[in-house]
Amino acid sequence: MASDEDRTGTWQAYGRPVGHASSPLDDATFRDLHQAGLPQPFSLEGNRRFVEHLAAHFPEVASSIDEADFGVLHLEVGTLKQATREAIEGRDWPAVARHFAFVDSMLESADTELHDAIGISYLIALFYGETSLNYAKARTLLPKRLALALEIMERHYEEQGRQP
Repeated sequence: MASDEDRTGTWQAYGRPVGHASSPLDDATFRDLHQAGLPQPFSLEGNRRFVEHLAAHFPEVASSIDEADFGVLHLEVGTLKQATREAIEGRDWPAVARHFAFVDSMLESADTELHDAIGISYLIALFYGETSLNYAKARTLLPKRLALALEIMERHYEEQGRQP
């Protein structure tokens, strides 16, 4: 097994300790995971930067990323999308607004890979085809840049005549 939790609550990856199970994911934990030899190393730009910022701003979301998903940017972004979906369905509008502000700030300096992940694995996966009142309300909370990105993505999918 690639990872395991020992009796002290320390997570093990490839036989090396990588952090305490009850602590939020932090830079040291990510470095330890990388040094433990995970098969998909973190990018120094898009992947690494996104997950580091996610851990700093939303440790509860970052800690819910499945270990097998570390280093796969679309899956890491998808974890935030799921947290946003839960906030929308729970009508936790302050949390939704915080998630949107975070994603908007990441989009500001996103490289191509992160830009694509935000567009596809966050915006489209979150909103495409959703017509409930909760999602209509959530759309009103989108910062202008995210609203425009969503509009462009939706138009693209509609012009292609396909579902994401």
